[in-house]
Amino acid sequence: MQMSSGGVGGGSRVMSPKQVLTAILVVFSALSFIKLLLLTSSSPSTARHRRGPAWNGTAAGDLLAPKEAALLRSVVAARAPCRLLVFGVSPQLVALAAVNAGEGAATAFVTDSAVDADSARRVLSAGRRGAGSSAASAAVYQVRYRDAAGEAWPLLRRARASPACRRPTGTVRKSGCHLALTTTLPRAVLDARWDVLVVDGPSGAGPGEPGRMGAIYTAAALARAAAGEGREAVDVAVHDVDRTVERWYAWEYLCEDNLAATKGRLWHFRVAAGGPPDVFCSIGPAQIL
Repeated sequence: MQMSSGGVGGGSRVMSPKQVLTAILVVFSALSFIKLLLLTSSSPSTARHRRGPAWNGTAAGDLLAPKEAALLRSVVAARAPCRLLVFGVSPQLVALAAVNAGEGAATAFVTDSAVDADSARRVLSAGRRGAGSSAASAAVYQVRYRDAAGEAWPLLRRARASPACRRPTGTVRKSGCHLALTTTLPRAVLDARWDVLVVDGPSGAGPGEPGRMGAIYTAAALARAAAGEGREAVDVAVHDVDRTVERWYAWEYLCEDNLAATKGRLWHFRVAAGGPPDVFCSIGPAQIL
C-alpha cells in the first residue's frame, strides 16, 4: 500500500483519514478471514473443547459476564412486554422470561440439548406455580442443528453466491436459503414477529460442534421481516463475538451500521426498516478473495 506519491515539484500526497480507515478495515477483515479459514480447516473438536450442558457445570468462559448480562436484561426490559426469541438455554437466559413481563409478553427458547430443554421447562413450570406470570407464556423448543462450526466459510461463500440468501422479502418460513433454519424451527417460531432476538446457541465451541451460522442468519432474516412491516426496530443480540464465526456472520447479516452497543463479548444490533431491498447491509461485505 503506497502511503504517498511524488507530485509536481517533488511534493507528496498523504492518505486522507477516510483512506486510512478503509485500509485498517480491510486489514482487520483479512485477519478475521484468515482466522475463519483456520477454524474451518481445523480437526474436529475433542472432548476438552466441548461445551457441556448449560445447567450442569458450564465453563465460566461460556457464561454471560455480569456486564453482558446487564446489557441483555436492559435490552429486554426496554421492550417488555414483547415477543422474545432466544437461541440457547441457560439459567441466565431463562431468567429473561421474568424480565419480559406484562400482558402480551411471549418468550421462546431454542436448544439442541434435551438436558437443557428439560431443565428450562422445570424452571419455567416452577415460575407458573409462583407469581411469575411471564413464565406462563414461555415455550422451549428442542431442535437439531445440521451444520458444524467448521463449515462456516464454505456455507458463507455459498450464501454470497445464492440469490435465495439475499434479504428476504416475504415470510422466512418460505426462504430457500440453505442458512435459514426452515426445516429446524417450528412454524410457530418462523411465522411470529419478534421484537427481540438473542443468539447464544448452539454451542459453536469447536469445528465439530453445531455452529451458529444458521441461527444468526435466521435471526437477521426474522428481524428484517418484522421491521419491514413498518414496526419498531428489532433488537438482536449476539454473544461470543470474540469467536470468528459469530463475529463474521454478525458483520455479514446484522451489519456494522446497525450496531447499537457492545459489552465484552456481546453485540447489540438495532435492525430497522429501510435500506437496499435485496441485501442485508447497506455496506457490502469486504471482498477478501
